[in-house]
Amino acid sequence: MRYTNPLIASLMLFGPTISFAQDKALLAGGKEWKVIKSEEAPPGTKFMFANDGKVTLTFAVEGKAREITGTYTLTGTQLIMKLNHDGKERVETRTIKKLTETILITEDKNKKLEELQR
Repeated sequence: MRYTNPLIASLMLFGPTISFAQDKALLAGGKEWKVIKSEEAPPGTKFMFANDGKVTLTFAVEGKAREITGTYTLTGTQLIMKLNHDGKERVETRTIKKLTETILITEDKNKKLEELQR
């Protein structure tokens, strides 16, 4: 007969759920993220992830402030953003490579990394 420790069994069942909740709390956290390194985002781009699943990007193009809003979901290491820009919705999926209270590193489908910092 095989014996499974109830604590280990519960961690196996609920461990990933707890981790996802913690990751969302780290991502949202009430403070904005500033792009430090990126091949695509303009310098100074900022992301604000709200607890209610909304995301706001602010950046400047030719000295003019711009803002893009949308929603996001976090499933495991997949960050999916639905962004509304110029009347069109764009879906962007990124894989989170590192997430701490001060560093967020993501990778897009073309393997391009983006590093953000608080």
